Amino acid sequence: MTHTPAIGIVARIAGMLLLVGPGCAAAGSISTAGQAPHERCGYCHELDGNSRMEGFPRLAGQTFDYLVKQLRDFRTGRRTGTMQATAELLSDADIDTVARYFNAQSVRVSGPASLAEQDRRTAERLHRYGDHARGIPACGSCHGMKGEGRGGNPRLAGQHAVYLESQLHSFKQGQRANDMNGVMRSVVSAATAREIHLLARYFAGLGSP
Repeated sequence: MTHTPAIGIVARIAGMLLLVGPGCAAAGSISTAGQAPHERCGYCHELDGNSRMEGFPRLAGQTFDYLVKQLRDFRTGRRTGTMQATAELLSDADIDTVARYFNAQSVRVSGPASLAEQDRRTAERLHRYGDHARGIPACGSCHGMKGEGRGGNPRLAGQHAVYLESQLHSFKQGQRANDMNGVMRSVVSAATAREIHLLARYFAGLGSP
């Protein structure tokens, strides 16, 4: 029988407690009292923000303004998901601290995506030029030509492909609606599922050594 390392079990349990809320920590075996806000985030996103779990976004190097907005949106319910329970515990000062900390961390890109040359060109064309005939602007016009992010627009380079793809589909289906003026919902509404898949993989490998 294979045994999971104790530290992995503790991290997973603590992560679940954080998602459920403070009551479990108060009544159970794990307490986050005395931890800095960013340390609590580390259970799911890693202490340096380079999450190893594809469903949890990498926060390292993410733009400060974007992180602040997302945490506030989770806190108010404008953006829904498991992060709501955690964000509700954060003050404005906590959010500022978390955003500054993860913004300052270095991104570790796992490596370039294994895309066929034609698929890579398709994704790169949409990133650099968009598709004016379908009303799709260039991704780089808002997110930077290197996918580095600008102000309130998130960094895409080095993000998990699985996470990016899920969020783009959430925008397309209207399940996520906290984008400014509905811009992202409008952009991806004309994109095909295959284009979304290719873009997610393209950005995941962008900026790799």
